[in-house]
Amino acid sequence: MRPELTGVVLAGGPGTRLGGGKPWRTLAGRRLIDLALERAGELCPQVMVAAADCADFADLPCPIVADRWPGQGPLAALVTVFLDTPATSVLLLPVDAPLMRPALLRRILELRQGQKAVCCQGPGGLEPLMAWYSRECLAWAQKMIEKGEWRLRLLLNQVNALLIDRQQVQALDPYDLSFLNVNFPQDLERAERIAAERGLFDTPKGP
Repeated sequence: MRPELTGVVLAGGPGTRLGGGKPWRTLAGRRLIDLALERAGELCPQVMVAAADCADFADLPCPIVADRWPGQGPLAALVTVFLDTPATSVLLLPVDAPLMRPALLRRILELRQGQKAVCCQGPGGLEPLMAWYSRECLAWAQKMIEKGEWRLRLLLNQVNALLIDRQQVQALDPYDLSFLNVNFPQDLERAERIAAERGLFDTPKGP
C-alpha cells in the first residue's frame, strides 16, 4: 500500500443500540459497510476498514486493520492505522452515516494543504469521525493515549485543526444529511425514507 490519501471506514463499534451487526444492516438494499467503502473510494485512491476483529470483514475487497485497543473508540483506531500501515493522510469516515454528502467530504480534502487535520461542525458540534488527519497528528495522539485520554475531539484541539463552520457546511449540505447517524432502528428507517424520497441511491439510467 502506498502512503497516500487513504479512506478509513470506522467499523469497530458493537452497534448494540441497533441490535448488533451494524456494518451489515442494509439501506436501499445495500450494506452500510459497502455504502461507506464506496463513498470513501470515490474520494481516495485507497481504502481500508478499521475494526475490532478482522475475521468479521473477511469478505471485503480491501485491507482490514485490527484495532490495537479494541473498545477504546476512534482515536485508538486512528493511531492504529498510523502505526500499522504506511498511511500518511487519512480521511476518517463512520460506517453509520450512510447519507454523507460527497460535496462536504471533497471540501474537507480540498482544505487539507498545510494542515494537520480538517473537520467540520455538524448540528451537534465538531464531527471528528468525518474528518481528515495527517500523520503529524500521531505524536499528539500517542501522548493522549499514554495519559488515558481517548477523546478524538481533544486531538482536534491539540493540533489546531482547521474547522469548516456551520455556514460553510450548510452551503454544501443544507439538510445535514451527512450527520444522520444510524444508531437505533428508527434512525435506519428515517435514512431509508430520506434516501428513497431524494433518490440518493438510484442507479443512473443509461443514454
